[in-house]
Amino acid sequence: MVKTWPHRYPVVLERDPVGGTYGGYALDLPVFTWGKASQEEALKSLSRGLALALLELEEAGKPIPEPSEGVPLETLSELHAPQVVFLEPAPVNPVSLELWRALKARGLSQRELARRMGTSPSAVHRLLDPFYFGHSLESLRRATKALGVGLEVRFAV
Repeated sequence: MVKTWPHRYPVVLERDPVGGTYGGYALDLPVFTWGKASQEEALKSLSRGLALALLELEEAGKPIPEPSEGVPLETLSELHAPQVVFLEPAPVNPVSLELWRALKARGLSQRELARRMGTSPSAVHRLLDPFYFGHSLESLRRATKALGVGLEVRFAV
């Protein structure tokens, strides 16, 4: 099951009038982005940032903040053409999270896991990317064997 969160969080977007790139930040979490070529890229980056910030809070056992309902206008006074959007955190693949936890529990580096799997570090990085949803069963078998952990696949009806 894909990991999601029940809230939308306010983010402030701004377009650089000189370079035309986009940037933005979240009001309730330490998330920001800049230098994105399009508004869509900035929103995608912020959505992923929200998901990572929430995951970090969960992993640390800290409370998840409720989203702000309003935006203080004084926070926007120095920005050029600011836009406030309520954004959902990006969905996260729990398979990547479990692989990351197993890697961390074993105390291995990504490079060592790649060596044990007989693949490249970039392939391992992709498997651990919480926004990657293309895991093959074969790559999961090789990863779990290299980590010395079991693999269980279930179909829910």
